[in-house]
Amino acid sequence: MKKLMLGACALLALAAASCGKCGEGNCKTAANDSLANAYGEYVGTMLYGEYSQFDGDKTQKQDFLRGMQLVFSADGSRDTRMGMQVALQMMNELSQLEEQGVPVNKAAVMQAFKKSFLADSIGYMDIQQKAGEFQDLYRKAMDKAAAEKEAEAAAAPDATENGLAAAEYIANLKEQGTDVQTTENGLSYVIENPGVAPKPTETATVVVNYTGKHLDGKIFDTTEGRGPATFNLQGVVPGFREGLMLIGKGGKATLYIPGNLAYGNNGQPAAGIGPNEMLVFDVELLDIAE
Repeated sequence: MKKLMLGACALLALAAASCGKCGEGNCKTAANDSLANAYGEYVGTMLYGEYSQFDGDKTQKQDFLRGMQLVFSADGSRDTRMGMQVALQMMNELSQLEEQGVPVNKAAVMQAFKKSFLADSIGYMDIQQKAGEFQDLYRKAMDKAAAEKEAEAAAAPDATENGLAAAEYIANLKEQGTDVQTTENGLSYVIENPGVAPKPTETATVVVNYTGKHLDGKIFDTTEGRGPATFNLQGVVPGFREGLMLIGKGGKATLYIPGNLAYGNNGQPAAGIGPNEMLVFDVELLDIAE
């Protein structure tokens, strides 16, 4: 904005210098026209580069122009401009809701807005009540949208396939007679060394050596070669936390963490972990710092 104002001042100076070259009645109009043209061309050129960088579609630019023309064609009253600003802010918020899976009827929003805005009187308690009602409905709508997304992700072919593979993997281990146990939460594990008491609590900070693998044995993360890891158990996936709480200092175990206790139905694509994928961790609890 500072650059824009400096440019405008320079243009005004040029216009003032040229006043002697035009008739007294036409000088002001000519200067204003020059300023208007320069301002429009400057902003248009600047936004051309910015907008084309992200969109570049002429149809989208026409939509952009329609929005500008709507504002420029409105009367110049302060209240009209404020109404437009509020409407644009509300539209942005409604668009964000839609992106999160919560579509909203805009006509209903406008009707409800007018009813309240044109009311004869609204007290402080009314405002508090309406705010509470909105926040409650907003939370419920977001929870519902999140549940629907979770259900959709859980039903995806990859998530279903990984879940079946995990169940089959654990069933085969138990059939082979390995000492695999499973907790009520669904974590399967084999304890090689129980370690010494006490065991860590769910809020403990621990020092651990570990190697994380896929069911096919491929390693995706390990402390080997970089030294033990220190972290608070609140900062790890639920299955890893539950597994470390089963052993004491010096203990060793293998954890078979199902998808719902690991990275869920979305997985961790950046780490190569698929949706609802079971992870295998060989862990050694070196120390506990409560």
